[in-house]
Amino acid sequence: MVDSPAQHVLTQVRRVQPDGAVLFCGNHLFVRVEVLKPGVVLVSAHGEVLDNEDVRAEAALLAEFDRELEQVGSFTMFANLRESPHMPADSRKRIAEWTRRHQARLVPSHVLVRSKLLEMALSILTMLVGSGLFKVHTNPRTFLALVKKAAPKLTELPRAPAP
Repeated sequence: MVDSPAQHVLTQVRRVQPDGAVLFCGNHLFVRVEVLKPGVVLVSAHGEVLDNEDVRAEAALLAEFDRELEQVGSFTMFANLRESPHMPADSRKRIAEWTRRHQARLVPSHVLVRSKLLEMALSILTMLVGSGLFKVHTNPRTFLALVKKAAPKLTELPRAPAP
C-alpha cells in the first residue's frame, strides 16, 4: 500500500518518540506531547507559529488533542510554554475555536509562561472563550508541583527541542 501525500506530511509533522511522547514539528515550532494519564497531557513547546509548516504542526497537535478527548471524554492540559515568545493572532483564533468547540469537556488546565507577550495573548484567549479554563503560571517550581499531582514520578519538566 502506498502512503498518500497527506499521510507523508503528517508523518513528517507528527513523530512518535522512543519514550512514547509525540513531537509535532514545524519550521519554527516544536511541540512535545506526553499523556500523563488518560485525559491528562503535558505539553512542552519551543518556538511559535510563523509559516505554513508551523500551521500544519499546530493543526496536527489539535487533532491529537481531539483523539485524546474522544477516547477519554475529558481533557486537562499542563502546557510548558516558557520557550515560546508569543502567540500570533491566527494561532490564538484556531486555539480559541478548538476550545469553544470542546469547552463543556475541558477540565481547567495550567500554562507556564516566561514571555509577557504570551501572557497577554493568553489573557486575550481567555476573553475569547471565557474564564476558568486555564490558569497562567510564571514559576516553574509551582507548575511542576501541580504536574506532579498527576504524574508523581516526574522530577523535571521535559523540553521540546529547539526548531
